[in-house]
Amino acid sequence: MQADKPKAVLVPFGYPGYPDSYLTRFTKNSVEVLEELGVNLQCSSIVKTRPDAVEARETLRKNDFDFLIVLLLSWIEAPNVIDVVDEFSNRPILLWSHTMFREGDEWMTLGPMPAAGVIRQTFEELGLNFKFVYGMPEEEKVRREMSLFAGAASVVHRLRYSTIGLLGYASMGMYTACFDHLPLREKLGVEVHHLGQYVVVKKVEEMGDDQVEELVSRAKGEWEIGPGVTESDLTVSLKMYRVLKDLVEEFGWSALQIKCQYELSKYYKSVPCIPLSMLGNEIPCSCEGDIPLVVTQLMLHYLTGLIVSYGDIHTIEEEKILLGACGYAPFGLCDGKPKVGKTEVLYEGVANCGLYKEGRVTLARLGYRRDRSFKMHIITGEAKKPRRFREVGCLPYPSMEVILDGNGDDVAQNLASQHYAIAYGNFKKELLELCGLLSIVPTVT
Repeated sequence: MQADKPKAVLVPFGYPGYPDSYLTRFTKNSVEVLEELGVNLQCSSIVKTRPDAVEARETLRKNDFDFLIVLLLSWIEAPNVIDVVDEFSNRPILLWSHTMFREGDEWMTLGPMPAAGVIRQTFEELGLNFKFVYGMPEEEKVRREMSLFAGAASVVHRLRYSTIGLLGYASMGMYTACFDHLPLREKLGVEVHHLGQYVVVKKVEEMGDDQVEELVSRAKGEWEIGPGVTESDLTVSLKMYRVLKDLVEEFGWSALQIKCQYELSKYYKSVPCIPLSMLGNEIPCSCEGDIPLVVTQLMLHYLTGLIVSYGDIHTIEEEKILLGACGYAPFGLCDGKPKVGKTEVLYEGVANCGLYKEGRVTLARLGYRRDRSFKMHIITGEAKKPRRFREVGCLPYPSMEVILDGNGDDVAQNLASQHYAIAYGNFKKELLELCGLLSIVPTVT
């Protein structure tokens, strides 16, 4: 499911007193397993002495990698490990210790677990960002844990090279949509590129109708268009889609967040719901200037390679919640043909009024703790078609009713905002792994 293969460098550690045949064999087995798991892997020579550590450092310097694998094949000289990892201590580290193996009717060991006892505690005292896994290459538990780590470590690396486009800022005084720019960059790695919505309006007005004629024609043939939606409405909306897509490509944005209320929704009278519903098939998008939300969406997108969305939590009951946003959902997640309608209450323009597909979903939301460190609320359940509902005077919202795996009151007591990111599938374990690497405090309900 990973869009890109995780990249790693494996550094195996041994001890001069053990036969090379064992060390070489177990290194080979370990490499094979990691490659089977889809890791793009480079492997250094086995480190047994201090000069070997120098050579391993050179291998690390020559490679771009998401994470480092410290493989303990046997008992080791602990300083050799620290000599290698010290220069790369800002990267996630998978500390993998082999255990015992069978030769005929006898169990054998080279002493890797005693070595792990020393190194694991040393890594903890040094404050390294690591995960400890122990077992032989053929063990399913080892493969499962390494796969989770590899996916999360790859996301950590990708976040460090990601930029979110922010047009406008937090809408309607939403405190939970605000963010601290430098701590966000320092702790999660994400950059935010901020522009005003004026750039969108200006570029839409400069664009000729002929530049979206084909898109308008296609929309008329492929969408269910509700009463009151004029060709002029479609033209403005599809121009806005072209403008947003052009901005994403021009600035290399990995995700897009835009404030609609009130600049676009009341003054310009054209909400970005349809442009975002189209662009949401391509990159994570959401509205109302909510940066913690779109960062959560980006995390889910990188973890899964899937289209992601978001919704407002409208009601919470003992076993289910109702989730939906006012006019936005990626068309690729909607059931059937895109449905669009004209709205003139609360906000103005053309909006998406389709319904979400059914299926397993993961909902998540980044938030701040009082000390401004990050937390994440994770919810899992089964998306079903919602009851008939609408906000007073508005079109039906793209929405879903989620039958919870947990309890509704637990969800309510941990609400981190009204906006929650949505991904189809159960990605609780993947999110927890990512939270561990990024020092995010998770809560699962």
